[in-house]
Amino acid sequence: MSDQLGTHADGGAPEVKKLPVGKLILLILLPILLIGGAAAGLFLTGMLGGKKSASPATTQETAPPPKTSGGHYTSLSDFILTLRTESGEARVVMVTISLQVSSQEQNAIVKSGDARLRDAINMLLSEQPLQNYSDPMELNNLRAMLADEIRRILPNLNLLGVHLTRVRVQ
Repeated sequence: MSDQLGTHADGGAPEVKKLPVGKLILLILLPILLIGGAAAGLFLTGMLGGKKSASPATTQETAPPPKTSGGHYTSLSDFILTLRTESGEARVVMVTISLQVSSQEQNAIVKSGDARLRDAINMLLSEQPLQNYSDPMELNNLRAMLADEIRRILPNLNLLGVHLTRVRVQ
Protein backbone atom coordinates (compact mmCIF):
# COMPACT_ATOMS: atom_id res chain seq x y z
CA MET A 1 0.00 0.00 0.00
CA SER A 2 2.87 2.37 0.57
CA ASP A 3 3.79 1.96 -3.10
CA GLN A 4 0.43 3.40 -4.09
CA LEU A 5 1.02 6.54 -2.08
CA GLY A 6 4.32 7.23 -3.82
CA THR A 7 6.64 6.35 -0.93
CA HIS A 8 9.26 3.67 -0.78
CA ALA A 9 8.80 0.52 1.08
CA ASP A 10 11.48 1.64 3.49
CA GLY A 11 9.32 4.62 4.51
CA GLY A 12 11.43 7.36 2.89
CA ALA A 13 10.37 10.26 0.75
CA PRO A 14 9.17 9.64 -2.80
CA GLU A 15 11.83 9.57 -5.47
CA VAL A 16 11.91 12.70 -7.62
CA LYS A 17 12.88 12.29 -11.27
CA LYS A 18 15.63 14.66 -12.27
CA LEU A 19 15.41 16.51 -15.58
CA PRO A 20 18.47 16.52 -17.78
CA VAL A 21 20.39 19.78 -17.63
CA GLY A 22 19.66 20.55 -21.31
CA LYS A 23 15.90 20.40 -20.82
CA LEU A 24 16.13 22.41 -17.61
CA ILE A 25 18.07 25.19 -19.36
CA LEU A 26 15.60 25.12 -22.26
CA LEU A 27 12.59 25.43 -19.95
CA ILE A 28 14.12 28.40 -18.13
CA LEU A 29 15.89 30.27 -20.94
CA LEU A 30 13.28 29.91 -23.68
CA PRO A 31 10.56 31.97 -21.93
CA ILE A 32 13.13 34.57 -20.86
CA LEU A 33 14.41 34.90 -24.44
CA LEU A 34 10.88 35.14 -25.85
CA ILE A 35 9.87 37.86 -23.38
CA GLY A 36 13.14 39.71 -23.94
CA GLY A 37 12.76 39.54 -27.72
CA ALA A 38 9.20 40.83 -27.56
CA ALA A 39 10.24 43.68 -25.26
CA ALA A 40 13.16 44.59 -27.56
CA GLY A 41 10.84 44.62 -30.56
CA LEU A 42 8.37 46.89 -28.79
CA PHE A 43 11.18 49.14 -27.61
CA LEU A 44 12.69 49.49 -31.09
CA THR A 45 9.34 50.27 -32.70
CA GLY A 46 8.74 52.97 -30.11
CA MET A 47 5.72 51.32 -28.54
CA LEU A 48 7.52 50.71 -25.27
CA GLY A 49 9.30 53.93 -24.27
CA GLY A 50 11.73 53.72 -27.18
CA LYS A 51 13.76 56.67 -28.34
CA LYS A 52 11.73 59.02 -30.48
CA SER A 53 13.47 59.94 -33.74
CA ALA A 54 14.42 63.54 -34.28
CA SER A 55 11.81 63.94 -37.01
CA PRO A 56 9.12 61.31 -36.78
CA ALA A 57 7.01 60.40 -39.77
CA THR A 58 4.66 63.22 -40.55
CA THR A 59 1.56 62.91 -42.62
CA GLN A 60 -0.53 65.69 -43.96
CA GLU A 61 -3.70 64.17 -45.24
CA THR A 62 -6.71 66.04 -46.42
CA ALA A 63 -10.18 64.84 -47.15
CA PRO A 64 -10.83 63.96 -50.78
CA PRO A 65 -11.57 67.06 -52.78
CA PRO A 66 -15.24 68.01 -52.68
CA LYS A 67 -17.15 67.30 -55.86
CA THR A 68 -18.22 70.54 -57.38
CA SER A 69 -20.34 70.92 -60.47
CA GLY A 70 -18.36 70.66 -63.67
CA GLY A 71 -15.43 68.81 -62.13
CA HIS A 72 -14.37 65.17 -62.21
CA TYR A 73 -11.46 63.76 -60.29
CA THR A 74 -8.80 61.32 -61.30
CA SER A 75 -6.20 60.12 -58.85
CA LEU A 76 -2.62 59.41 -59.84
CA SER A 77 -0.96 56.50 -58.09
CA ASP A 78 1.42 57.36 -55.25
CA PHE A 79 4.74 59.07 -55.92
CA ILE A 80 7.45 57.67 -53.63
CA LEU A 81 10.76 59.51 -53.47
CA THR A 82 13.93 59.28 -51.42
CA LEU A 83 15.23 62.73 -50.55
CA ARG A 84 18.21 63.79 -48.43
CA THR A 85 18.14 66.14 -45.47
CA GLU A 86 20.72 68.91 -45.17
CA SER A 87 22.82 66.56 -43.05
CA GLY A 88 22.67 63.85 -45.75
CA GLU A 89 20.17 61.58 -44.03
CA ALA A 90 17.78 59.78 -46.40
CA ARG A 91 14.04 60.37 -45.97
CA VAL A 92 11.17 58.75 -47.85
CA VAL A 93 8.47 61.07 -49.18
CA MET A 94 5.13 59.78 -50.44
CA VAL A 95 2.80 62.12 -52.32
CA THR A 96 -0.66 61.30 -53.65
CA ILE A 97 -2.09 63.65 -56.26
CA SER A 98 -5.66 64.04 -57.52
CA LEU A 99 -6.43 66.00 -60.64
CA GLN A 100 -9.69 67.88 -61.11
CA VAL A 101 -10.66 67.86 -64.79
CA SER A 102 -13.64 69.34 -66.60
CA SER A 103 -15.28 66.09 -67.72
CA GLN A 104 -15.07 62.33 -67.44
CA GLU A 105 -13.66 62.18 -70.99
CA GLN A 106 -10.60 64.12 -69.81
CA ASN A 107 -9.54 61.06 -67.80
CA ALA A 108 -8.60 59.40 -71.12
CA ILE A 109 -6.15 62.24 -71.83
CA VAL A 110 -4.57 61.75 -68.39
CA LYS A 111 -4.28 57.97 -68.92
CA SER A 112 -2.81 58.38 -72.42
CA GLY A 113 -0.03 60.64 -71.14
CA ASP A 114 0.50 58.78 -67.87
CA ALA A 115 4.17 57.83 -68.41
CA ARG A 116 5.24 61.33 -69.50
CA LEU A 117 3.16 62.88 -66.73
CA ARG A 118 4.59 60.66 -63.99
CA ASP A 119 8.13 61.30 -65.22
CA ALA A 120 7.68 65.07 -65.18
CA ILE A 121 6.01 64.99 -61.74
CA ASN A 122 8.77 62.76 -60.34
CA MET A 123 11.39 65.20 -61.59
CA LEU A 124 9.54 68.19 -60.15
CA LEU A 125 8.99 66.50 -56.76
CA SER A 126 12.63 65.36 -56.61
CA GLU A 127 13.90 68.90 -57.11
CA GLN A 128 12.08 70.18 -54.01
CA PRO A 129 13.96 70.50 -50.72
CA LEU A 130 12.67 68.19 -48.01
CA GLN A 131 11.50 71.14 -45.88
CA ASN A 132 8.96 72.09 -48.57
CA TYR A 133 6.92 68.97 -47.79
CA SER A 134 6.09 70.12 -44.27
CA ASP A 135 5.35 73.80 -44.91
CA PRO A 136 1.75 74.61 -45.98
CA MET A 137 2.84 77.68 -47.99
CA GLU A 138 5.40 75.63 -49.89
CA LEU A 139 2.79 72.92 -50.52
CA ASN A 140 0.57 75.59 -52.14
CA ASN A 141 3.51 76.65 -54.31
CA LEU A 142 4.16 73.01 -55.18
CA ARG A 143 0.51 72.57 -56.16
CA ALA A 144 0.78 75.55 -58.54
CA MET A 145 4.06 74.24 -60.03
CA LEU A 146 2.45 70.83 -60.54
CA ALA A 147 -0.50 72.41 -62.34
CA ASP A 148 1.86 74.34 -64.66
CA GLU A 149 3.89 71.20 -65.38
CA ILE A 150 0.78 69.09 -66.07
CA ARG A 151 -0.53 71.75 -68.46
CA ARG A 152 2.85 71.79 -70.23
CA ILE A 153 2.89 67.98 -70.62
CA LEU A 154 -0.80 67.62 -71.53
CA PRO A 155 -1.82 70.83 -73.31
CA ASN A 156 -5.19 69.36 -74.40
CA LEU A 157 -6.18 68.61 -70.82
CA ASN A 158 -8.77 70.94 -69.31
CA LEU A 159 -7.26 70.95 -65.81
CA LEU A 160 -9.34 72.69 -63.15
CA GLY A 161 -7.17 71.94 -60.14
CA VAL A 162 -4.41 69.87 -58.56
CA HIS A 163 -4.93 68.47 -55.08
CA LEU A 164 -2.28 66.93 -52.84
CA THR A 165 -4.41 64.37 -51.05
CA ARG A 166 -1.55 62.86 -49.04
CA VAL A 167 1.97 64.04 -48.23
CA ARG A 168 3.98 61.75 -45.95
CA VAL A 169 7.60 62.21 -44.89
CA GLN A 170 9.42 59.42 -43.03
